[in-house]
Amino acid sequence: MRISSRCEYGLRAMVYLAGHDAGRPVPLSEIAAAESIPAPFLERILAKLREAGLVKATRGVSGGYRLTQAAADVHVGEVVTALEGPLSLVGCVPDRGACKRAESCASRIVWRRLDNAITGALNSITLEDLTKEAVTP
Repeated sequence: MRISSRCEYGLRAMVYLAGHDAGRPVPLSEIAAAESIPAPFLERILAKLREAGLVKATRGVSGGYRLTQAAADVHVGEVVTALEGPLSLVGCVPDRGACKRAESCASRIVWRRLDNAITGALNSITLEDLTKEAVTP
């Protein structure tokens, strides 16, 4: 399993917003420069996060992006799901109909436990947690 650059950059952008969102929208160019993310790619990432209801965009000269809720209320699992889709290592775990053997497959137990562990870990971490633990260069 490998997390995409979109997800990695998206989480970095969300942590940046969490650490710098003092009620003002943060310009895309500021986020892109601070996190070394190509601005066109970041714009597409933020559009997906906006569609998921995690960020709000404000247009205009003093526009930008900000979180829609407190950093303590946004879990990493929400960000990952918004950017990657449902979290599952194999298709039969979320959709038993994806495989004829799903009901009798012993290995499905392993995948389900791994999915639950990954989801639990991601949902146990908030953006606020990450801002507190962030290492500054």
